[in-house]
Amino acid sequence: MANIAQKMAKASNLGSTGRALARSELEIDLSVLAQANTDIVVPMPVGARILSLRTVTNTAFTAATDAQISIGNVAGGAQYVAATTIKAVGVKNHTLVDAAAADYQGIPQDLFVRIAQSGSTTAIGAAKLYVAYALPA
Repeated sequence: MANIAQKMAKASNLGSTGRALARSELEIDLSVLAQANTDIVVPMPVGARILSLRTVTNTAFTAATDAQISIGNVAGGAQYVAATTIKAVGVKNHTLVDAAAADYQGIPQDLFVRIAQSGSTTAIGAAKLYVAYALPA
């Protein structure tokens, strides 16, 4: 399991129902093993509404072909974020897939994050995933 640090923000937003939402952000370490897939389970509060997902790669992944992240509601799934490369150093703002964006009523379960390396696999590469979410007050 990844090391997870939760940061609470003081700001509040109004949801589509007019209720105040408490905004929070999770920071998840994305360290890989020398294998094709590294899976990380991110516990989410019931009813959390994802506001944004962002990956910051601070040490490039050295897989021969690519290192991609996908985020879903089952191991290896991509119901929230389709597979996208995070191999190079930099920031990637992820776009929710259409079905997830339409389902803004809240995430009823954990998020499953997969880092898939292709070509040769190595244990070199590090990133952080930031999950900004809101909870109805």
